Amino acid sequence: DAEYDQVICDGNAVATDALEFLIQQGHTRIGYIGETTKETRYTAYCNVLKNHHIPFDKSIVANVAISSEGGYQGAKRILERNQDVTAFFCMNDITAIGALKSIQDCGFKVPDQISVISMDDIEIAQYVSPMLTTMHIPIEEMGKMTAKILIDRINKGHNLPLKISLPYYL
Repeated sequence: DAEYDQVICDGNAVATDALEFLIQQGHTRIGYIGETTKETRYTAYCNVLKNHHIPFDKSIVANVAISSEGGYQGAKRILERNQDVTAFFCMNDITAIGALKSIQDCGFKVPDQISVISMDDIEIAQYVSPMLTTMHIPIEEMGKMTAKILIDRINKGHNLPLKISLPYYL
């Protein structure tokens, strides 16, 4: 109900679909790495577990800074206290890249023993080994659309607040 123009990609839906993908692959011990306070992606994580009757386990959640170091330390912390995790949902690709390194440093093979999925689809994600599974969020298109809407608003092309939701994909 905002009174301003918005160009969004529904973070809740993206995170939900990422987690649904892991569950379809047979995972029920899914760790979370990323921020947890007022974070849509974490809320989606909790809701998907609840909807699938998967018990919530705080020991496989790492509330860390959004950085590769945060991802590395978060995965390490979880794996040191709980080794039955079969997958990680990382809140973004930068965090996931750190988690991938940590998982390998802890002696696990990705994706044979532990799967990892994240969000954003940054360019570097295709160059890590193994290649990161990620949800594509059209950041460049969001920027272009935002500029178009702003120019239209300045030129008095529309008065009502617009809300445009762009698609995403695995």
